[in-house]
Amino acid sequence: MGLFDKLKEGFTQWLGKAKDEAVEKAADTVREKAEETVEDAVDRAREKREEEKKQKEEARAAERQAQEDARVCEACGKKAAPGQKFCSECGGKIVVRRRVCAKCGRYAQEGEKFCPECGGEIVEKVIE
Repeated sequence: MGLFDKLKEGFTQWLGKAKDEAVEKAADTVREKAEETVEDAVDRAREKREEEKKQKEEARAAERQAQEDARVCEACGKKAAPGQKFCSECGGKIVVRRRVCAKCGRYAQEGEKFCPECGGEIVEKVIE
């Protein structure tokens, strides 16, 4: 084997080793990025769940408040306290008036004119 062949073989080995190291380094980088991406996705999912839970709790609280606020006398319209069955002003029956969808019956949120679920018109309805 001549000098040129030895140099060529040495260079080929060095090049192969450098290539293997570069591939391994790239694979490590990809693994790290994938782990970061998975961790980020898990964090985003956790944050989304927490936000949805918070929104549900706020909606429930608003629903309870709206039901209390909607308790009125059927005859004179005076607001009634929770648990009150008859009006302290006129003796009329206490009812709960709610804004609901005329099509599907979904309770309306403040400011809604049409149902976001089915597109039906929001109307006031006596519940009790």
